[in-house]
Amino acid sequence: MREIPHSTRKALENLCETAGRRLILTLGKGMDLRHCIHTALYLALLAVIGLIVLSGTPGHAQLVRDCPVASLSGSAEFEIDLGPYACAFPDDGRTLTLKDVLSERDDVAFAPLPGGLVDFGFGDSRYWVAVRLRNDTDTNGSWWITHDIPVASTLNVHLIPEGAVAERLLTLTDQSPFAARPIPHRHLVSEITLQADETALLLIDYTSDQATEMPLFAESVPQFFTRTQAETVEIAALTALVLGMGFISTIYLYGLDGRPALVYGVYVLAGVALLVHMEGYTFQYVWPRAPGLNQMALAYIAPTLVALGTFFVDRFTQARRHHPGLHLFAVFMIGVLVALVAVAPLLITFVWYKNSVLFAVCFGTAMQVVLAVAAMRRGQSGAGLLVLGFGALAAAIIFGAVGYLTEGLFEQELAGLAIRLGFLLEAIAFSAAIALRVRAARRERDAALKAQIRLSEERLNLSEALRRAEDDRQTAANAAVRSQEALASTAHDIRQPLASLQLALSSGDAAQERITSSLNYLEEIVRAGLEENSAPLGAGDNDPPIHNARERFRADIVLNNIAAMFGAEAARQGVTLTVMPCAAHLVADPLALMRSLGNLVSNALHHAQARRILVGCRRSDGTLRFEVHDDGCGMSHTELARALHRGNKGAGSNGHGLGLAIVTDIAGENGFGFDIRSDPGRGTVAHVTVPLTPAIPAKETA
Repeated sequence: MREIPHSTRKALENLCETAGRRLILTLGKGMDLRHCIHTALYLALLAVIGLIVLSGTPGHAQLVRDCPVASLSGSAEFEIDLGPYACAFPDDGRTLTLKDVLSERDDVAFAPLPGGLVDFGFGDSRYWVAVRLRNDTDTNGSWWITHDIPVASTLNVHLIPEGAVAERLLTLTDQSPFAARPIPHRHLVSEITLQADETALLLIDYTSDQATEMPLFAESVPQFFTRTQAETVEIAALTALVLGMGFISTIYLYGLDGRPALVYGVYVLAGVALLVHMEGYTFQYVWPRAPGLNQMALAYIAPTLVALGTFFVDRFTQARRHHPGLHLFAVFMIGVLVALVAVAPLLITFVWYKNSVLFAVCFGTAMQVVLAVAAMRRGQSGAGLLVLGFGALAAAIIFGAVGYLTEGLFEQELAGLAIRLGFLLEAIAFSAAIALRVRAARRERDAALKAQIRLSEERLNLSEALRRAEDDRQTAANAAVRSQEALASTAHDIRQPLASLQLALSSGDAAQERITSSLNYLEEIVRAGLEENSAPLGAGDNDPPIHNARERFRADIVLNNIAAMFGAEAARQGVTLTVMPCAAHLVADPLALMRSLGNLVSNALHHAQARRILVGCRRSDGTLRFEVHDDGCGMSHTELARALHRGNKGAGSNGHGLGLAIVTDIAGENGFGFDIRSDPGRGTVAHVTVPLTPAIPAKETA
């Protein structure tokens, strides 16, 4: 804003030239200590003089009445930027009054604005801005002056016609609600009225704890409404577009990963809040009675927006897993931004705090781009669009921050436009990135589904193989059990002929017939028990062994063998064994019948403690019923039921618990009927019923 006079500049150039010659002379003399001291003092004096000159009296200082005149037209489309016509003066002590400024004192020196922009950076002075206006029509006219400083601490607008008393158009402070504005509009506007060909001085003084840029232009009332309505439509359309795209992106992103989607949704809302607040709508419609909040809102919204964006990009790119260093730096930046928001009410008036907020916001937006670039280099789907979107937004925010940090570089309206475009590009780019991410997720889902189907098929095949193996194992186990039971039954049946042989051998030659009978019976048992039960392991119940072929024979054959086999042993034990003859013929397996009756007589002889045993048969309804009676100790119903199962024996028995179970199995395999009754203390009666005609065994019909 200040310009060095030509004479002063020429003197300064001569001084610099002399200092240069002295420095060269000093170096040529080998850096003599005396010359070094003189040269250093000379250069220090030069620096002090330069600072004094640079900060001294403004160039082209002039009185306020010497400011250029801006002509106002009566056209309905009239609009003029008053910046090039304005001159300004900073009141560093904030001590001057309106009277002091208009009194043409020596310490009040206005100067033109560099670049035609009312902008003093971050400063704590009271700034006086003056513009001379002339009604360039032949009729009285009214115009609206826009002096839209966003967050002024104090603001006074005066209109001073030539030769007339000053008129105060507007007075506001940082505690004034929105209703205190004479024209209820989001822009700060004052109305002026000038008579035909009248000239007046517009004088504005204000202070600000934040940015000091103040757009300043005059418009006809119709032009003002035309312009502001177009801006409203543009901002509303942009806001709706950003909100709509953000809402759709949030929904799609929520389907991919819930938490980052919620963060992005809040981030979009914060971005919209920033746009709306920068345009003045929040103070007009959201908090019109909270001027203090309006003063602080930008310091709240901007760092919060950047913190949310950084957190979202960090989560969306999975930086914690893929880039731990960048993740830690992003967390640090988020912490700094949150801390700046927390201390804003205490430090908002300090210039260093404002600069810190701007730098933190710039670094935070740059961090978002860095995270997106890292994800793009890693090959994450849609990361390139993230770089484009967040890069555009970061460039717009940095562009606006540079405008705040520099005086008069460009109008902040350009920064606002850049930020609006940045948000639009970011929303479009991120929507496209979400679409690519959804496509990638679908491809991953399809691939995972195919892999899951293959895995399910493999598991199904494995399950089927395991089931078949289990069936085979169970079949083998059944075969093993069957083979074990057959061998156990055979071993059990072998005991009695061996006992008969032992008794026969001890009785001499008279027992030759008994020996022959026992050997024949033993041979048949071995053949039936070992050869016919030699099916391969695994046949089990599905492939039962082949039994002896049925044949026609007389019942006496079996009964005589019973008498021959057990007679001697019964006599030795003092048991009366009576076997009744029977001449009936039947068709059956004689060995199976012999084994059944032999087990019943053996049980009565060895385990029933009987004194008498009676064996005989009776004809009944086409069957021949073989009966074994004993007068032994008998069994209860419960004990008898247990004894019928393999391995269970009666009370006091020292056997193996196989006899009755073997009879039950043989009867089932050969179509015999088997029944047994027993009374404790009275004895037991067992019946084996054999059809006189051939019968189909129960297991063969199964």
